[in-house]
Amino acid sequence: MDSRLKYLTIEDYGVLLEQAQVATYKQHDVILKEGRLSQAIYLVRQGTVRIERAATGRDVAIAFLEPGEVFGEVSFLEGVPTTDAVIAQEDVEIFVINQAQLAGLLDTQPGLSDRFYQSLVHNLSSRLHQTSSLVSHLMRRVRIAPEYYGYRTGQTGQNEIPPELVSETELFKKNLSSIEQLIRHREINELDAQIQIDKICNMLISTLREQIIEEPEIAQAIGTFIFRETFPFFMLSSFLDRAFRRPGGYFSDSYITELLSQNEPEGDSYLGIYLDRWIRSRPTCLALKHRGGIITETIKHLIHSWTESTPLPIASIASGSASEILNLYFQAEPPNVHVTCVDFNHQEISSAASIAHKWGFQDHLTFVQDNFFLMAEGYSQIDIPPQKMIYSVSMANCLCDREFIRILDWIYDHLLPDGIVVLANLHAANPDRILLEHILEWHSIYRLAKDLESLFSRSKFRSLPLSIQSDEYGVELFVICKKAWVNNQQ
Repeated sequence: MDSRLKYLTIEDYGVLLEQAQVATYKQHDVILKEGRLSQAIYLVRQGTVRIERAATGRDVAIAFLEPGEVFGEVSFLEGVPTTDAVIAQEDVEIFVINQAQLAGLLDTQPGLSDRFYQSLVHNLSSRLHQTSSLVSHLMRRVRIAPEYYGYRTGQTGQNEIPPELVSETELFKKNLSSIEQLIRHREINELDAQIQIDKICNMLISTLREQIIEEPEIAQAIGTFIFRETFPFFMLSSFLDRAFRRPGGYFSDSYITELLSQNEPEGDSYLGIYLDRWIRSRPTCLALKHRGGIITETIKHLIHSWTESTPLPIASIASGSASEILNLYFQAEPPNVHVTCVDFNHQEISSAASIAHKWGFQDHLTFVQDNFFLMAEGYSQIDIPPQKMIYSVSMANCLCDREFIRILDWIYDHLLPDGIVVLANLHAANPDRILLEHILEWHSIYRLAKDLESLFSRSKFRSLPLSIQSDEYGVELFVICKKAWVNNQQ
């Protein structure tokens, strides 16, 4: 966000600042409250301030202003309440020009009034243009977004379902119903019931996978058939129910991870808790539950080699609830790290900000509401300082190749010379892919190692060496690249 007064001359600034008062604010001080009338125009002299809005949550920034930028001018001139709050991101100095001082200068200084209002019109016009461009981009992205089979009817091959799959599905329902009766009448113990239910469910998923591999041209019809036939059973599981009704239109794995980490197995009827245990034992659920450890270990390694007195700067893109980061600060000796968490979901990021504030380590984190799709297209109002590490464990699953490359370029530009990027992407060979796509409707972009290598080679990282490894479950690929190697090559 550029809020400078573009058309003012050096002499104009000198005249204004001679009349201004200098106010100092400590970190986290409120400079201008949301919903209040501004009685002055403010210009940042030193330090950085953040813009907050009540709807996004406390301590969550939607923009930052740096020295030379102005705020409070619209409320001041139009006599309307402010739409945002302005908070000191660090210790800051602010020039404050009150109404009487400004009116006197605009009346007495030749040409100042014209240049001043021309600057304000330019700022407002720029913001309007940015908003219009943003709307155009979002409409364009909706048009090019992958088709995720929003309709379950009318699929090609709906009357050509393989007989063996129909038989296996009927056997699945029959066997589960039989187990339910045994549980109801206490004719089977809990362990044996779980073993049999796991076997029944795994057999169905295995058959589904085989049929889709054999007849890919009717894959959607096959998946829809299984979805319809098994839905009444699988939705007895609390986790499957919530995961199916997840917020957002794509695979929101931050939400899923929270379900896995916070909730114990539960469900309805006699089968629900058994089905819940089954899905939680699948590779994808295990991988998502434990993936934070990979990031934590990488951060700990960087901390050991960090020799600066200032905190190690790290940014998490599409951070969600930021649980792996918050856990770092719950340790007996919190690390010397400052993490900038960026996410477009205001509920998740404001929740993380509230936890940080409650436990007293908000000074070690910066929370920003922004959309990584817009960051990739250059529409972001946020600019973060160079980072030692930038990572994301979910963003790549939602990005088409073009967006992925643009995000890589953005990351490259925001890394320190020896900084590293760590990105996770769902593995194309994910053993649960069929289950996720056809039963839970978790639609993501899956990739192979060679796909990730190609994307990095087409970005600013180009031929820098990559480390790509799968997690122990074969669910996700983690790619690590160090920017410093470009200097070694030169």
